[in-house]
Amino acid sequence: MIKDLINKLILNKDLDEIETKEAFDEIFSGLADEITVSSFITALKMKNETMDEISSAIVSARESVNKISLSGDVNNFFESVFLAPDDGYFDIKLVVDLICAANSLGALRYSFNNCFKKNKSFELLKLMGVRFDNQNNAIRNFERLNFGYFELPSDEKYYKYTNSISRSLEFDNILNILDKMLNPYCAKNQIIGLCDKTKVELFANMALRLNNSNTMVLSADNFFPYVSTQGETYVAEAWKNKIFTYVLTPDLLGFSEHSIKDLICPDYETNASDIVLLLQNKLQGAKKDCVILNAALALYISKKANSIMDGLELAKKTINEGVAFDKFIQIKNTYNE
Repeated sequence: MIKDLINKLILNKDLDEIETKEAFDEIFSGLADEITVSSFITALKMKNETMDEISSAIVSARESVNKISLSGDVNNFFESVFLAPDDGYFDIKLVVDLICAANSLGALRYSFNNCFKKNKSFELLKLMGVRFDNQNNAIRNFERLNFGYFELPSDEKYYKYTNSISRSLEFDNILNILDKMLNPYCAKNQIIGLCDKTKVELFANMALRLNNSNTMVLSADNFFPYVSTQGETYVAEAWKNKIFTYVLTPDLLGFSEHSIKDLICPDYETNASDIVLLLQNKLQGAKKDCVILNAALALYISKKANSIMDGLELAKKTINEGVAFDKFIQIKNTYNE
Protein backbone atom coordinates (compact mmCIF):
# COMPACT_ATOMS: atom_id res chain seq x y z
CA MET A 1 0.00 0.00 0.00
CA ILE A 2 2.74 2.46 0.91
CA LYS A 3 4.35 2.15 -2.52
CA ASP A 4 1.06 3.20 -4.16
CA LEU A 5 0.83 6.16 -1.78
CA ILE A 6 4.38 7.22 -2.62
CA ASN A 7 3.31 7.58 -6.24
CA LYS A 8 0.36 9.68 -5.16
CA LEU A 9 2.60 11.93 -3.07
CA ILE A 10 5.04 12.34 -5.95
CA LEU A 11 2.09 13.72 -7.95
CA ASN A 12 1.69 16.30 -5.14
CA LYS A 13 -1.63 14.85 -3.99
CA ASP A 14 -2.60 14.87 -0.31
CA LEU A 15 -3.47 11.66 1.52
CA ASP A 16 -6.78 11.38 3.32
CA GLU A 17 -6.94 10.42 7.00
CA ILE A 18 -7.65 6.75 6.31
CA GLU A 19 -4.79 6.39 3.83
CA THR A 20 -2.36 8.09 6.22
CA LYS A 21 -3.45 6.03 9.20
CA GLU A 22 -3.15 2.75 7.28
CA ALA A 23 0.28 3.72 5.94
CA PHE A 24 1.68 4.46 9.38
CA ASP A 25 0.00 1.36 10.85
CA GLU A 26 1.96 -0.58 8.23
CA ILE A 27 5.17 1.20 9.22
CA PHE A 28 4.74 0.65 12.95
CA SER A 29 3.90 -3.00 12.41
CA GLY A 30 7.21 -3.56 10.62
CA LEU A 31 5.49 -4.58 7.38
CA ALA A 32 7.37 -2.06 5.22
CA ASP A 33 11.11 -2.18 4.56
CA GLU A 34 13.36 0.75 5.49
CA ILE A 35 13.96 1.93 1.93
CA THR A 36 10.21 2.12 1.25
CA VAL A 37 9.53 3.92 4.55
CA SER A 38 12.33 6.41 3.92
CA SER A 39 10.94 7.11 0.45
CA PHE A 40 7.44 7.56 1.89
CA ILE A 41 8.61 9.98 4.61
CA THR A 42 10.69 11.90 2.05
CA ALA A 43 7.79 12.16 -0.40
CA LEU A 44 5.53 13.44 2.39
CA LYS A 45 8.08 16.11 3.25
CA MET A 46 8.54 17.18 -0.37
CA LYS A 47 4.77 17.55 -0.81
CA ASN A 48 4.49 19.30 2.58
CA GLU A 49 2.50 17.40 5.21
CA THR A 50 -1.05 18.54 5.93
CA MET A 51 -2.52 18.72 9.41
CA ASP A 52 -4.84 15.80 8.53
CA GLU A 53 -1.81 13.71 7.61
CA ILE A 54 0.10 14.70 10.75
CA SER A 55 -2.82 14.11 13.11
CA SER A 56 -3.58 10.70 11.54
CA ALA A 57 0.08 9.74 11.85
CA ILE A 58 0.05 10.78 15.51
CA VAL A 59 -3.01 8.60 16.17
CA SER A 60 -1.23 5.63 14.61
CA ALA A 61 1.98 6.32 16.55
CA ARG A 62 0.11 6.59 19.85
CA GLU A 63 -1.60 3.26 19.21
CA SER A 64 1.80 1.63 18.67
CA VAL A 65 3.13 2.65 22.09
CA ASN A 66 2.16 0.87 25.29
CA LYS A 67 0.29 3.19 27.61
CA ILE A 68 1.83 3.92 31.00
CA SER A 69 -0.73 3.48 33.75
CA LEU A 70 -0.53 6.22 36.37
CA SER A 71 -2.88 6.57 39.32
CA GLY A 72 -4.65 9.85 39.87
CA ASP A 73 -6.61 12.30 37.75
CA VAL A 74 -5.09 12.61 34.27
CA ASN A 75 -6.40 16.18 34.13
CA ASN A 76 -3.84 16.98 36.82
CA PHE A 77 -0.92 15.91 34.59
CA PHE A 78 1.02 18.31 32.40
CA GLU A 79 3.23 17.75 29.38
CA SER A 80 5.20 20.25 27.34
CA VAL A 81 6.23 19.34 23.81
CA PHE A 82 8.76 21.47 21.95
CA LEU A 83 9.05 20.65 18.27
CA ALA A 84 12.50 22.11 17.82
CA PRO A 85 16.07 21.30 18.83
CA ASP A 86 17.28 23.47 21.71
CA ASP A 87 20.57 21.86 22.70
CA GLY A 88 22.39 25.19 22.67
CA TYR A 89 20.00 26.91 25.06
CA PHE A 90 19.26 26.94 28.76
CA ASP A 91 16.88 24.07 29.53
CA ILE A 92 13.69 26.02 30.20
CA LYS A 93 11.42 22.97 30.07
CA LEU A 94 13.21 21.12 32.89
CA VAL A 95 12.87 24.04 35.30
CA VAL A 96 9.24 24.54 34.27
CA ASP A 97 8.59 20.86 35.08
CA LEU A 98 10.15 21.33 38.54
CA ILE A 99 8.00 24.42 39.19
CA CYS A 100 4.88 22.53 38.10
CA ALA A 101 5.75 19.58 40.34
CA ALA A 102 6.31 21.96 43.26
CA ASN A 103 2.72 23.14 42.77
CA SER A 104 1.21 19.63 42.83
CA LEU A 105 0.91 19.50 39.05
CA GLY A 106 2.22 16.24 37.65
CA ALA A 107 5.02 17.05 35.20
CA LEU A 108 5.70 14.24 32.76
CA ARG A 109 8.43 13.66 30.20
CA TYR A 110 9.75 10.61 28.37
CA SER A 111 12.79 9.62 26.40
CA PHE A 112 13.70 6.51 24.47
CA ASN A 113 16.62 4.45 25.71
CA ASN A 114 18.81 5.57 22.82
CA CYS A 115 22.55 5.07 22.69
CA PHE A 116 22.80 7.31 19.61
CA LYS A 117 21.21 10.45 21.00
CA LYS A 118 20.93 11.49 24.63
CA ASN A 119 17.96 13.42 25.96
CA LYS A 120 19.19 16.81 27.16
CA SER A 121 16.96 17.12 30.24
CA PHE A 122 17.79 13.59 31.40
CA GLU A 123 21.51 14.26 31.00
CA LEU A 124 21.25 17.52 32.94
CA LEU A 125 19.43 15.83 35.81
CA LYS A 126 22.25 13.27 35.97
CA LEU A 127 24.79 16.10 36.16
CA MET A 128 22.70 17.60 38.97
CA GLY A 129 22.94 14.34 40.91
CA VAL A 130 19.67 12.62 40.00
CA ARG A 131 20.19 8.95 39.16
CA PHE A 132 18.01 7.07 36.68
CA ASP A 133 19.26 3.57 37.47
CA ASN A 134 15.80 2.06 37.64
CA GLN A 135 13.12 3.59 35.43
CA ASN A 136 10.41 1.58 37.18
CA ASN A 137 11.22 3.61 40.27
CA ALA A 138 10.37 6.77 38.33
CA ILE A 139 6.85 5.47 37.73
CA ARG A 140 6.43 4.34 41.32
CA ASN A 141 7.75 7.64 42.67
CA PHE A 142 5.62 9.81 40.43
CA GLU A 143 2.62 9.75 42.73
CA ARG A 144 4.47 11.28 45.68
CA LEU A 145 6.80 13.52 43.65
CA ASN A 146 4.45 14.88 40.97
CA PHE A 147 7.50 14.53 38.75
CA GLY A 148 8.01 11.73 36.25
CA TYR A 149 10.88 11.34 33.82
CA PHE A 150 10.59 7.95 32.11
CA GLU A 151 12.66 6.05 29.60
CA LEU A 152 10.60 4.08 27.11
CA PRO A 153 12.12 0.77 25.99
CA SER A 154 13.77 0.57 22.59
CA ASP A 155 11.59 -2.41 21.63
CA GLU A 156 8.44 -0.25 21.48
CA LYS A 157 6.95 -0.80 18.01
CA TYR A 158 7.08 2.92 17.20
CA TYR A 159 10.76 3.25 18.06
CA LYS A 160 11.82 -0.18 16.82
CA TYR A 161 10.73 0.48 13.24
CA THR A 162 11.54 4.20 12.96
CA ASN A 163 14.77 4.81 14.90
CA SER A 164 17.29 3.92 12.19
CA ILE A 165 15.17 5.67 9.53
CA SER A 166 14.88 8.84 11.60
CA ARG A 167 18.64 8.90 12.12
CA SER A 168 19.37 8.35 8.43
CA LEU A 169 17.19 11.19 7.14
CA GLU A 170 19.17 14.42 7.18
CA PHE A 171 16.18 16.77 7.23
CA ASP A 172 13.37 17.64 9.59
CA ASN A 173 10.46 15.29 8.92
CA ILE A 174 7.21 13.94 10.31
CA LEU A 175 9.00 11.36 12.49
CA ASN A 176 10.56 14.24 14.46
CA ILE A 177 7.05 15.35 15.34
CA LEU A 178 5.69 11.90 16.12
CA ASP A 179 8.38 10.92 18.61
CA LYS A 180 7.50 13.98 20.71
CA MET A 181 3.71 13.62 20.44
CA LEU A 182 3.28 10.02 21.65
CA ASN A 183 1.80 11.04 25.04
CA PRO A 184 2.01 7.48 26.47
CA TYR A 185 0.52 8.55 29.83
CA CYS A 186 -2.50 10.33 28.28
CA ALA A 187 -1.80 13.79 29.72
CA LYS A 188 -4.73 16.11 28.98
CA ASN A 189 -2.91 19.42 29.52
CA GLN A 190 -0.24 20.25 26.97
CA ILE A 191 1.87 23.10 25.69
CA ILE A 192 3.23 22.66 22.18
CA GLY A 193 6.08 24.95 21.19
CA LEU A 194 6.84 25.53 17.51
CA CYS A 195 9.54 27.34 15.57
CA ASP A 196 7.13 28.33 12.81
CA LYS A 197 4.54 30.86 13.98
CA THR A 198 2.48 30.37 10.79
CA LYS A 199 1.54 26.88 12.02
CA VAL A 200 0.33 27.84 15.51
CA GLU A 201 -3.40 27.81 14.70
CA LEU A 202 -3.02 24.70 12.53
CA PHE A 203 -1.51 22.75 15.44
CA ALA A 204 -4.17 24.07 17.80
CA ASN A 205 -6.84 22.71 15.47
CA MET A 206 -4.92 19.44 15.33
CA ALA A 207 -5.06 19.29 19.15
CA LEU A 208 -8.85 19.51 18.93
CA ARG A 209 -8.86 16.57 16.50
CA LEU A 210 -6.80 14.59 19.00
CA ASN A 211 -9.35 15.32 21.76
CA ASN A 212 -6.94 17.11 24.10
CA SER A 213 -8.73 18.84 26.98
CA ASN A 214 -6.51 21.92 27.31
CA THR A 215 -3.79 22.66 24.81
CA MET A 216 -1.76 25.79 24.20
CA VAL A 217 0.31 26.13 21.04
CA LEU A 218 2.86 28.92 20.80
CA SER A 219 5.74 30.27 18.78
CA ALA A 220 7.84 33.38 19.32
CA ASP A 221 9.75 35.67 17.02
CA ASN A 222 13.23 34.50 16.00
CA PHE A 223 11.92 30.93 15.53
CA PHE A 224 11.87 30.41 19.31
CA PRO A 225 9.52 27.62 20.54
CA TYR A 226 8.88 29.15 23.99
CA VAL A 227 7.28 32.26 25.43
CA SER A 228 10.03 34.75 24.71
CA THR A 229 11.56 37.70 26.54
CA GLN A 230 12.25 39.23 23.12
CA GLY A 231 9.57 40.39 20.71
CA GLU A 232 6.17 38.75 20.33
CA THR A 233 4.92 35.28 21.17
CA TYR A 234 1.96 34.02 19.17
CA VAL A 235 -0.44 31.83 21.16
CA ALA A 236 -3.47 29.69 20.29
CA GLU A 237 -5.48 27.95 22.99
CA ALA A 238 -7.54 24.90 22.08
CA TRP A 239 -10.25 24.63 24.69
CA LYS A 240 -13.81 23.25 24.57
CA ASN A 241 -13.74 22.84 20.78
CA LYS A 242 -12.76 26.45 20.22
CA ILE A 243 -9.52 28.22 19.32
CA PHE A 244 -8.55 31.45 21.08
CA THR A 245 -5.60 33.40 19.70
CA TYR A 246 -3.57 36.28 21.13
CA VAL A 247 -0.10 37.79 21.26
CA LEU A 248 2.11 38.11 24.36
CA THR A 249 5.01 40.52 24.80
CA PRO A 250 7.41 40.96 27.74
CA ASP A 251 6.19 44.48 28.55
CA LEU A 252 2.55 43.34 28.47
CA LEU A 253 3.43 40.77 31.15
CA GLY A 254 5.51 43.21 33.22
CA PHE A 255 9.00 42.04 32.20
CA SER A 256 11.99 43.77 30.68
CA GLU A 257 13.00 42.63 27.21
CA HIS A 258 16.06 40.38 26.94
CA SER A 259 17.68 38.95 23.84
CA ILE A 260 17.21 35.21 23.38
CA LYS A 261 20.98 35.13 22.94
CA ASP A 262 21.12 35.58 26.73
CA LEU A 263 19.64 32.06 27.00
CA ILE A 264 22.53 30.39 25.20
CA CYS A 265 24.49 27.88 27.29
CA PRO A 266 27.88 26.73 25.96
CA ASP A 267 27.77 23.25 27.52
CA TYR A 268 25.76 20.90 29.73
CA GLU A 269 27.85 21.68 32.80
CA THR A 270 27.03 25.41 32.61
CA ASN A 271 23.40 24.57 31.96
CA ALA A 272 23.16 22.31 35.02
CA SER A 273 24.98 24.83 37.22
CA ASP A 274 22.68 27.67 36.12
CA ILE A 275 19.58 25.55 36.79
CA VAL A 276 20.66 24.94 40.38
CA LEU A 277 21.48 28.63 40.87
CA LEU A 278 18.08 29.60 39.50
CA LEU A 279 16.30 27.14 41.80
CA GLN A 280 18.22 28.68 44.71
CA ASN A 281 17.06 32.13 43.53
CA LYS A 282 20.68 33.14 42.89
CA LEU A 283 20.29 33.66 39.14
CA GLN A 284 18.52 36.72 37.75
CA GLY A 285 17.93 38.08 34.28
CA ALA A 286 16.81 36.49 31.01
CA LYS A 287 16.95 32.85 32.13
CA LYS A 288 14.85 33.36 35.23
CA ASP A 289 12.38 35.63 33.43
CA CYS A 290 11.94 33.14 30.59
CA VAL A 291 11.36 30.28 33.03
CA ILE A 292 8.73 32.30 34.91
CA LEU A 293 6.93 33.26 31.69
CA ASN A 294 6.75 29.67 30.47
CA ALA A 295 5.88 28.21 33.87
CA ALA A 296 3.04 30.73 34.15
CA LEU A 297 1.44 29.40 30.98
CA ALA A 298 1.86 25.81 32.14
CA LEU A 299 0.17 26.58 35.46
CA TYR A 300 -2.60 28.49 33.70
CA ILE A 301 -3.40 25.92 30.98
CA SER A 302 -3.49 23.19 33.67
CA LYS A 303 -5.91 25.21 35.84
CA LYS A 304 -3.44 25.68 38.70
CA ALA A 305 -3.77 29.43 38.10
CA ASN A 306 -6.90 31.31 37.10
CA SER A 307 -5.08 33.54 34.63
CA ILE A 308 -1.66 34.01 33.07
CA MET A 309 -1.00 36.89 35.47
CA ASP A 310 -1.86 34.65 38.44
CA GLY A 311 0.45 32.05 36.95
CA LEU A 312 3.27 34.59 36.83
CA GLU A 313 2.87 35.39 40.52
CA LEU A 314 2.72 31.71 41.47
CA ALA A 315 5.82 30.88 39.41
CA LYS A 316 7.77 33.78 40.95
CA LYS A 317 6.73 32.75 44.44
CA THR A 318 7.71 29.13 43.82
CA ILE A 319 11.27 30.19 42.96
CA ASN A 320 11.70 33.13 45.33
CA GLU A 321 10.51 31.24 48.41
CA GLY A 322 12.65 28.18 47.67
CA VAL A 323 9.73 25.84 46.99
CA ALA A 324 11.13 24.77 43.60
CA PHE A 325 14.57 24.08 45.07
CA ASP A 326 13.02 22.03 47.90
CA LYS A 327 11.14 19.99 45.29
CA PHE A 328 14.38 19.38 43.38
CA ILE A 329 16.11 18.14 46.55
CA GLN A 330 13.16 15.85 47.28
CA ILE A 331 13.36 14.43 43.75
CA LYS A 332 17.11 13.98 44.00
CA ASN A 333 16.91 12.20 47.35
CA THR A 334 14.03 9.96 46.26
CA TYR A 335 15.62 8.88 42.97
CA ASN A 336 18.87 8.15 44.77
CA GLU A 337 17.37 5.95 47.49
